[in-house]
Amino acid sequence: MTSLKRWRQIGQGQFHKWETPGDELEGVWQGAHDGRYGPVGTLNTREGLVTFPLHTALLERLKRVREGGEVLIRYTGKQTSKAGRVFKSFEVFVAGDDPLLPSSVFRPDPPAEWEAPHEHADESS
Repeated sequence: MTSLKRWRQIGQGQFHKWETPGDELEGVWQGAHDGRYGPVGTLNTREGLVTFPLHTALLERLKRVREGGEVLIRYTGKQTSKAGRVFKSFEVFVAGDDPLLPSSVFRPDPPAEWEAPHEHADESS
């Protein structure tokens, strides 16, 4: 028997879309996982957990931040690549002497608690 109920996960914080240049999130990096529309990242901020889309430029920078590290992410706006493609650009800062991971190290496997199905309101941005 198939349930027609629509389930939504609670306790996972709010979803942040990168829309305005200068938008910032600051907190403890909880890692990346697959979202409904692509990769998403999670920060534990003063306001609680915040999940956000990991655009390619941001994902590449956050690959070097260890889980549990303090991070500041700033959206700097849209830019055009040398190939003529428009992309969202970001600056990523780590606190003090927080060590970085080598650029070739990335752990794509999410923690077990993220394996439960869940939905976010529009992760496409």
